[in-house]
Amino acid sequence: MNRIVCFLTLAIWAGAAAAQPAKSAKKPSLTAAQIMDRGAAVLGPKAAWDRIKTTVMAGTIEAKAQGLSGTVVVKAKRPGRFLVEQTIKGVGTTRQGYDGKVGWSKDPEQGLRKLTGAELSAAQRAAIGAHLEWRKYFAKWERAGTKKIGGRDAYVVRLSPKIGRMTIEYYDAKTFMPVRTDMVTEVAGLPVPIEIYPSDFRKVDGVLMPFKMRQRVLQSSGPVEVMVRIGSVKNNGPIPDTAFAMPKQ
Repeated sequence: MNRIVCFLTLAIWAGAAAAQPAKSAKKPSLTAAQIMDRGAAVLGPKAAWDRIKTTVMAGTIEAKAQGLSGTVVVKAKRPGRFLVEQTIKGVGTTRQGYDGKVGWSKDPEQGLRKLTGAELSAAQRAAIGAHLEWRKYFAKWERAGTKKIGGRDAYVVRLSPKIGRMTIEYYDAKTFMPVRTDMVTEVAGLPVPIEIYPSDFRKVDGVLMPFKMRQRVLQSSGPVEVMVRIGSVKNNGPIPDTAFAMPKQ
């Protein structure tokens, strides 16, 4: 359980997914590509995203039923560099990053290791503005009807990455805001199914970012509910490239 919680926030940014098929839509047909493009556009214009060269997000993470809580800091820098650091009380600190070439992870259970396969592919997709370049990261996409999310109709799009499992994205059928992601994140090569529900979108430097992310980790013993709350977002501050490099030990 501890290892699963330590890896939750990375799933918000990148990963591979699996979910049950949705029912066929009865509304006027939109292609998967049109839905993805509208969903990307609603979060802010490309010009605004292009102006964000670095970002640092800091917040808290909590699995109330399990009595687990801690802090999370996410750093990203163009082109493609990414780092997430989580400290869970009673568990320790987990760090996972990508420096543009090498993906890595370090946690209290497994120590330091290099990412490969689906885990590396997920880290490579955790980039600033990656939602605008989704065609670059996925080999196949298809419309999968609609599904009720929070009592509202949502378009369903299945995305197949070049390496890893399918991701399922859900977009509000009226606003095109993202309302859910189903994915199976890889943790040391082991599949961890997760549902992510972003909310509390706020405008920061001309783009919309979610300040709350409810996550359901689907286990054989039952789902684990986790809440991530972002307290601050700071863009375009200095971040040295060394911050993303794989530690020596």
